[in-house]
Amino acid sequence: MTLQLSGSIKRIIELLCMIVVAGMVVVGIAVYGAPISSLLILFAFLVVYVQLPGLLFVRMAKVRNSHISTDMAMGVFLGWSFNITVYFISDLISGDYLLLVSGPAVTLLYLWILYKDRKSGLNTKKAKLCDIPITVFLFMTLVIFYCLVNTQFLYLAPSLNNFTYMNPDKAYHMGLINSLSHDYPLQSPWISGVFIAYHIFSEMLLSIPVRLFGIEADVATQSFGPYLTAYVFGISYYSFFREMSSKPKRAGFYCLLVILANIYVTRRASTSIAFKFALVNDNSTGYGVAAVLVSIIAFKKWYEAYINKLDNRYSLLLVLTVLVMLSAGIKGPMGAVAIAGMWGTVLLGALLRKIPLRTVIPLLVITAGFVIVYVTVLGSKGQTNSSGNSIIAFAKIADIAFWKKPLVDALKAYGVPKIIRLFMVLTVFMAFFTTAFFVPFCLGYIRELVTVLTGRKEYEPARVLVYAECFVGLVAMFMLNYSGHSQIYFGLVSAFLVPIIAFWFIEDMEELRDKSNAAKHALRISVTALTITMIATSLSLISYFERHVKDAINNSRPTTDADMYLSISNDEYEAMEWIEDNTEKDALLATDRYYSVDPRKYSYENRWDNRFFLYGVYSNRFSYISGSGYNMRQADWTVRKEMIETNEKLYDEDNPDRGKLARELGVDYVVVSKRFSGDINLKSEDYEPCFSNDDIDIYKIAE
Repeated sequence: MTLQLSGSIKRIIELLCMIVVAGMVVVGIAVYGAPISSLLILFAFLVVYVQLPGLLFVRMAKVRNSHISTDMAMGVFLGWSFNITVYFISDLISGDYLLLVSGPAVTLLYLWILYKDRKSGLNTKKAKLCDIPITVFLFMTLVIFYCLVNTQFLYLAPSLNNFTYMNPDKAYHMGLINSLSHDYPLQSPWISGVFIAYHIFSEMLLSIPVRLFGIEADVATQSFGPYLTAYVFGISYYSFFREMSSKPKRAGFYCLLVILANIYVTRRASTSIAFKFALVNDNSTGYGVAAVLVSIIAFKKWYEAYINKLDNRYSLLLVLTVLVMLSAGIKGPMGAVAIAGMWGTVLLGALLRKIPLRTVIPLLVITAGFVIVYVTVLGSKGQTNSSGNSIIAFAKIADIAFWKKPLVDALKAYGVPKIIRLFMVLTVFMAFFTTAFFVPFCLGYIRELVTVLTGRKEYEPARVLVYAECFVGLVAMFMLNYSGHSQIYFGLVSAFLVPIIAFWFIEDMEELRDKSNAAKHALRISVTALTITMIATSLSLISYFERHVKDAINNSRPTTDADMYLSISNDEYEAMEWIEDNTEKDALLATDRYYSVDPRKYSYENRWDNRFFLYGVYSNRFSYISGSGYNMRQADWTVRKEMIETNEKLYDEDNPDRGKLARELGVDYVVVSKRFSGDINLKSEDYEPCFSNDDIDIYKIAE
């Protein structure tokens, strides 16, 4: 099950992959306007402030990793955690000096230690290009392409076109980055005076170069974000397979199979929700998944050191605690799955007398770290993500499946009882959820459960942890009722753990096939099902790429007509630059771009209709109304309606008290979008015109 090629063919494919990646970078810069200087600064930031400091901490913790990929993966997250810690410390003191010098100082220390080791003849791990499997080159090329074609290849610098495409989710996170680049606690980038709790550790990391070096938030997410996502996700997944598989040489092949399997296909036949969330990176999901994978590796190494009473068991406990805390801060539901899986693993092991009960004590330390982040960063403002009257809604997640309605209609037509219909819907959902891994995953999970519980197989805590986290993620996804995308985050942990469970089953059957006919048949069935399904999923992936490449090409043409609700014009961008250069940093804008859909489809009750944040993002200022949909529960639509109706009074030419209202709301500037509100004239004693072009008029509110 590995890809064996001759040396010359391997080198040719490696060269082609590197040429393709270089070509993608050139296209991003030459066609879509990624700024070279900002990209270089951001890449230098990743190396000097994150990766190299993280490698020093891996070394200091005496983590004995079997491969350099694990050093790199663990190092990037420890370096990430280091920056988060420095950010909070810097927030307690005046100035950005600590933020500025901490990364370079730790990097210089690490390089000096490496120099000393080399001089003294100590062995250091070296990565040779020829040692990297060809499958890793193919895997990383596809991952980078997936990231770019959904982000940088859809985004255009305003100077290259008469519009800038902007996904509202991206704009939301840019606003968070801008807000965090000013200070913490996190103030709503759109509604002045409102503080919010969110999964902000991704945004906090990117806010540091925005804060220190003047990088624009859109460059950090749209231009640099795809590379950061591909690197963090790719190296973490490869490391995970190397560390957790009994056949580490297959790690690259396993990674490639995961991409070709196009897992979690539910909304449409060619679109993987798992990839869309993790690799398109609207919600920093890829970082969260990668952090959970690395925490599983850290758990494995910590438990081995703990049981054997090695001298690095305490440092490894600290590493594991930090990784769990980071997982929670990047994406709360994923951190919850990680900590719940650890408790399940330890308690089950204690009940089976396979794990000493004293293991609960260090687990309490890890849990305390998780709770600190969850309470202070995510839950400090009493917010809730649940929608409706209950947090329980069985199988609601299946509503997103494109095949559910026709399947249910067909089953009803044949008179199939409701309970059987539900079972069939869940079964089909799991088939689309796991795609190529459905058969070996189901067989492997059941077999592992039976053999471990009956004592016929050794209790391996790290392996059980994978099963536990997969179970917790699936149960939470099927049972909980969360608004927005939060429910999906639980399931995404499971989605990316399903492949290793399938691969474990195949590896186990390979070991047993010479001794058992049942194992031989199970192996044949699993590999056959995987291969057949892989053909269909690979074709669906190709279809996805084809569609998005066409979109990217269309968006690269200067004459393209943009969707006015999902883009910002050059004149609007010019106005935002004027605001950033000529107004106070804490200025509050009133904006009439509060919709992301055609007004004919607009609804006060739908929070997703109220999510246009572009002005707040691009001007790096706060907005009175934009973003109200994201900052409120869907059930609070009456409050949202009142805010929007109040905002509309600021744009009423016949309202003589609009200036008084603006001052009461604390609004400093009123931004008029002529494309949306028409060419209205608001000039008065209270409204002083200060900027105008074809698309925008800006009025300053008189004091």
